[in-house]
Amino acid sequence: MRDTPAATQGTESLGPRIARHVADLLRLAWPVMLSRAGILLMAFCDIAMLGRYGPGAVGEANLGLSVFVPVLVIAIGLSSGIAPVVAHAFGRGDWAECGQAWRRGMVWAVVISTLGAWAVWQGEWVLAALGQSPDFAAPGGAVAQALAPGLVAQTVFAVSAFYLEATRRPMAGLVVMLFANLANFGLNWLLIYGNAGFPEMGAVGAALASTVVRFGAAVAMVGMILTQREARRAGVTGPQETFWGPGGWRAGYLMRKLGLSAGLSNGFETVGFATMSLFAATLGPLALDAYSISHNLVSTLFMVGLGLAVATGVRVGIETGRGRPDEAAFAGWTGLGVAFVTMGILGAAVFLGRHQIAAIYTDDPAIIARAGALFMFAAFAFIPDSAQVVMGQAVRALGDAWVAIVAYILAFTVLLIPMGWWMINRGGWDESGLLVAIIFCCAVAVALLAWRFRVLTRGARAP
Repeated sequence: MRDTPAATQGTESLGPRIARHVADLLRLAWPVMLSRAGILLMAFCDIAMLGRYGPGAVGEANLGLSVFVPVLVIAIGLSSGIAPVVAHAFGRGDWAECGQAWRRGMVWAVVISTLGAWAVWQGEWVLAALGQSPDFAAPGGAVAQALAPGLVAQTVFAVSAFYLEATRRPMAGLVVMLFANLANFGLNWLLIYGNAGFPEMGAVGAALASTVVRFGAAVAMVGMILTQREARRAGVTGPQETFWGPGGWRAGYLMRKLGLSAGLSNGFETVGFATMSLFAATLGPLALDAYSISHNLVSTLFMVGLGLAVATGVRVGIETGRGRPDEAAFAGWTGLGVAFVTMGILGAAVFLGRHQIAAIYTDDPAIIARAGALFMFAAFAFIPDSAQVVMGQAVRALGDAWVAIVAYILAFTVLLIPMGWWMINRGGWDESGLLVAIIFCCAVAVALLAWRFRVLTRGARAP
């Protein structure tokens, strides 16, 4: 996939320039959006099928995911430094460095995700330490253990997707995720309900199905990269040189630096969101089920915003690699604007169809009513939640690592956790207060990251 030509940008007026940037962004973003949505569509499928399995199954799955997802997001974030590194190399025309960066990223991904999988395996202990009763901690911990091995596979899949997206080949991830979701549905049918002679495993069965599918998806992505035309010229095969890949530990410095920024930033955000789930659990099983459904909807549609963010980061990185700072700046602001419009439309659709959407997740009238009420608040979370990740990717694509961490610590640790606790314990709110806290803190993150991007691009001149 090639960029829209910008040869005439010196005489290009604002309208055509915006149209060119939006068109190029969407060409890259739509397959990324759908492939990212496919990752959480598996979770949606799990929740929807568990909602028809029996009361409490959704809550058990969500508790297991509350351990798994923060560690997964941190692992993927730590590995995501490959995206700007590959985008810069692609912008310079250094095709071999793109592949060598992927190989360094693969080693790094396997190391950190293996450590993460061990941490998730301790899920029951983690849930108990966070105040969950044994009745919640034990089944939630069993789900976490079933999910743990899949953390390695999902991180390998993510690194491979970052490489392909940064080299403007995003369709591979979309195709793999399509087949992965079909396989997940089939395995869920077997393992949740015990059909065709398989054991009836409920929430643990859904987790095992996801793990099997994640390994299949990872193998497919790696296979496509290794069998591409002229693989050696592309740098994806050849001498490994050291354990850490071509060029050794030093060659991966920028990848790890930017990945550390993304990993810590994502980690603070995800821990903050997971803490909201734990707060919801203190309000009782019905509140936890309703909040879990609402959180799954927000997370699933967030994948649209994440797709826009990845595409924005790739475009900013490529233009930076080409030495066109004005185009890099415009690419970042275009991504933010498209995120506002796209997520605003999705938010309006959720607001208007909130009860119908809730009925997709479960057939329990009490949960439908409570989740539908939460969707009114969730609809307003889509814009700030997506805008903050777009700006975070744009800032890191310019090589800035540390200011984003400060923004995420402030928004999702210093503000979100105490605000969420106060809303339900002192403010008189039910679980909807947790969504109000999320909306406010995401808006704070957007403001801080947009300010930083403006500072970094202040010297870029309009053509």
